[in-house]
Amino acid sequence: MNSPSEDVKWMLLALKLSRRAAALGEVPVGSVLVGPQGLIAQGFNQRETLNSPLAHAEAITLHRAAKKLQSWRLTNTTLYVTLEPCLMCAGALLQARVGRVVYGASDHKGGAVESLYHTFEDKRLNHQISVTSGVLSEECSKVLQGFFQDQRRLNRQLEQQKNYRRRTSVVVVFKNKILGFHASDPLSKKKYFFIPGGKIEPGETPEQAVIRETFEETGYKINLIPNQSLQRKYSFEWNGHVNHCDTTFFVGHLDEDWRKPSLVNDAAYHQGVDWIPLNKIDSTFDYHPDILWGVRWGVKRSAKRK
Repeated sequence: MNSPSEDVKWMLLALKLSRRAAALGEVPVGSVLVGPQGLIAQGFNQRETLNSPLAHAEAITLHRAAKKLQSWRLTNTTLYVTLEPCLMCAGALLQARVGRVVYGASDHKGGAVESLYHTFEDKRLNHQISVTSGVLSEECSKVLQGFFQDQRRLNRQLEQQKNYRRRTSVVVVFKNKILGFHASDPLSKKKYFFIPGGKIEPGETPEQAVIRETFEETGYKINLIPNQSLQRKYSFEWNGHVNHCDTTFFVGHLDEDWRKPSLVNDAAYHQGVDWIPLNKIDSTFDYHPDILWGVRWGVKRSAKRK
């Protein structure tokens, strides 16, 4: 077992690596693997850079060490990491037969060493790992806290810079089917099914806009259920552009006798009016979580009206 001074020495290196991760916009976690011969390998979190859920600091360090030593068995080694390992990394450390793990900050939301699980102490497994926690924990926590504070600040700034377009959408249900129209993105040719709605023109109320848009896009006259609206802000890519939408969802019902959908000449992307069964709304609207949320909300409100 390394001395406390040695633990601090190697954790300081892991901290340095965590700051490199932060500079790349990655969650700042760094790790190093040390053996009797000294430093074997090092790494830091690169999930965003490599677009991989496996690219945690510990996993990258273990992979590099195994390649260097030409062996997956990393016995008689100590891994230093600035944040308590998650369940995936704890499993990888067990598989690699690492002898000891030293970590800095605890992870109360995902830690698998002492916070949520005690993975390394499970006697049912054929390997156990000794643990030393809290080494430079305050310094490790400050790096993480600073990163997330910066991210929240940046997200607020980006949100303020977005130019949201006020628009409306309406959920119209008839005999367990929802009204909408098929559409094709002019650039990507991706297929969608949209509920009626659109831009609020100058001088219009949102209610007036959605009734007008529904008639233009589907040919149906509707009325709205009073006092039923939901506000959602989201971004949606269409025709090669990201559109920021401030959408008011309404719940409507037909203001005319039932009839089959008619041909509508609304826009080039419009591919035909249709009624989709309610049991298919999850798969139909899974292209955007906020739109799916609005549709589910409208369907529930429509059911309560009956």
